[in-house]
Amino acid sequence: ECEPTDRPVEQPYGVLFDALRDHQPGSVLVIAAGDRWSGVWGELLSTAALARGIVGVVTDGLTRDLSGIEALGLPILGAGVSPLDSAGRQAFARLDVDVTIGDATIRPGDWVVADELGAAAVPAALVDQVIELGLQKQQAESTVRSELAAGHDLGEVFQRHGVL
Repeated sequence: ECEPTDRPVEQPYGVLFDALRDHQPGSVLVIAAGDRWSGVWGELLSTAALARGIVGVVTDGLTRDLSGIEALGLPILGAGVSPLDSAGRQAFARLDVDVTIGDATIRPGDWVVADELGAAAVPAALVDQVIELGLQKQQAESTVRSELAAGHDLGEVFQRHGVL
């Protein structure tokens, strides 16, 4: 979690360095930004994150260096872009705390599932249940897709499976 500042701080990235060093491989970093005018994430951070097994970043803040990040292939979901870095504008203040991104509160250990359309937080206690329900939904959609491709009536397919 970041907090805004109006001057350089002694350790602006210390908590971020800890997050990159102490994460679990396969982690998604979730960053609650301290402002919406400076970039909290950029290409160099993406390079370090990828080298350490981080698979994505979700933030309510802004990012920099989009072409460099895209070339690296690290998925980033953010609120927009800025040419400004965060130095002297926001500081990484807290690690492993609950953060609120949009209307969702994400807690340490929760799962974050994301694609180009957005992200969802899955509470750690519900992960197995959500996976099972997701697999059931995926199977039902595959069945419906096959029937629709074969020319079956949309209304009848929906009535049979309840999926659209």
